[in-house]
Amino acid sequence: MWKILRLIRIRTIAFAALTMYAMRYLVVRPMLDINGFSLQMTEWAFTLLVVAVCCLISGAYVINDYFDTKSDQISGVKEVVVGKSISRRVAISLHTVLNVIAIVIAFYLGFALRVWKIGILFLLVSGILWLYSSCYKKYFIVGNIVVGLLAALIPVSVIVYEIPLLNMAYAPVLLETGTNFVYMFDWVFGFSWFIFLNTLMYEVNKDIYTVEGDYENSTQTIPIRFGISRASNIIVLLATIAMLSAISFYIVEFTVSLALLVYLIIAILLPYGVYIVSVKSKKGHRKFQLWMIRLIMVLCLGGSLLLKHFFLLIFTD
Repeated sequence: MWKILRLIRIRTIAFAALTMYAMRYLVVRPMLDINGFSLQMTEWAFTLLVVAVCCLISGAYVINDYFDTKSDQISGVKEVVVGKSISRRVAISLHTVLNVIAIVIAFYLGFALRVWKIGILFLLVSGILWLYSSCYKKYFIVGNIVVGLLAALIPVSVIVYEIPLLNMAYAPVLLETGTNFVYMFDWVFGFSWFIFLNTLMYEVNKDIYTVEGDYENSTQTIPIRFGISRASNIIVLLATIAMLSAISFYIVEFTVSLALLVYLIIAILLPYGVYIVSVKSKKGHRKFQLWMIRLIMVLCLGGSLLLKHFFLLIFTD
C-alpha cells in the first residue's frame, strides 16, 4: 500500500488539495462575501473537482515513473517502484483508471453545472501529461515549462467552474453595474505565478542530481545542456525573480498591511535566501534543497491566510 502511495505522490496530492481549498475559502470566498456575493459551486461538486484534479496529478506521476524506470535506476537518487514493487502492467492500469476517473468527473460536473466545455480541458491536460512523460520531457526546456504551467493551473481550476456559475447567478447585478468577476483571476494568478516559478526551480534542481540517468535516456535537461554550475545559476535567477515578484506585489497591492510585510520578510524572502545559499554551496544536499523548495511552496500558499484581513482593509475603505 505504501508503495502505491509513493507512486501516486501522496504528499503532492495533499498539497494540490490544500491549494484548491485555500483558493476557495481563503481567497475567493472572502472577496465574494465582502462584496455581497456568495459561492455558487456546492460543497459536493467542489469536492469532486478536487478529486478529479488529484487523480489527474497522480496519473501523471504514475506514467512518468513508468517511462523513467531506466533513467531512475541509473541515477540512483530515488527508489524505483515501477518494475520492482509494482509491475509495469499494474502501473499502466493504475494510470488509466486515475485518468478515466478524472475525466468522467470533469464531464459530469460540466453537464451538472452547465459548463460542460470545462470537461474538454481535463481531457486535453490528460493527453498533454501523457505526451510530456513519453516524449516532451526529453526536449530542452519544453518539459520543464509544461510541468510548470500545468502545476500553475491547480489554483486556476478552482475558479474555472465558479466564475461561470457566478455570472449566471448574478447576471442582472453585473449588467446593472457593468462589472464582472474576472478580477478574481488577478488574485489567483499571483499564487499560480509562484507555483510556476517554484515548480521550475524544483524540476531544474532535481535534474542536477539525475544527470547520468537523463543522459542515458537522451533527455536534454538544463544541467546536461549547460552544465551543473550554470543550472545552479538558473535556479538562483528563478529564486531571485520570485523574491522580486513578492516585493513588487507587496509594493503595488499590499502596503496597507503590516502583517503581510512581516510575513513577506520572514516566510518568503528568508526561506528563498536560505535556499539560494544551499544551491550555491558546494556542500549543498539534494534532499535539503528539494524539501526547502517544497516548504517555500507551502509558505507562498500560506500567504492566503492573511488575505481576508487584507480584503477587509481595502474593500471596506
